[in-house]
Amino acid sequence: MKITLTVAYVGFGGNIGNGEYFFCYDNDVIFVTDKDTSLEFVLSEATTSDFSMKTLLSTDSTDQITKITRSSDNRSYNLTHRNTKSQMTLTTILVEDKKRGKLISCDPQILNVPTN
Repeated sequence: MKITLTVAYVGFGGNIGNGEYFFCYDNDVIFVTDKDTSLEFVLSEATTSDFSMKTLLSTDSTDQITKITRSSDNRSYNLTHRNTKSQMTLTTILVEDKKRGKLISCDPQILNVPTN
């Protein structure tokens, strides 16, 4: 499952970073229903090269998220979601604005909803 993240510096009126930045995912809520689902978080083409993915953090205490890898250009993360338990997994991707030297926390909502 591919999830696209758009991040932009807007100066004011944004939804993160004291209003200086705007971020959004192409899916407001990510529903993981199948076991061992591959998730790929990718910075959109609209996100300038000033931005890169610094790290992926999660509150996953039940080992649902595994095999986390970041691309060599720091524009995407791949992971496997085991999805063996129903839970909401709090996750954030820290995106670095290299031009301004700031980190932005872009937090998708991931819901585990096993169907099999």
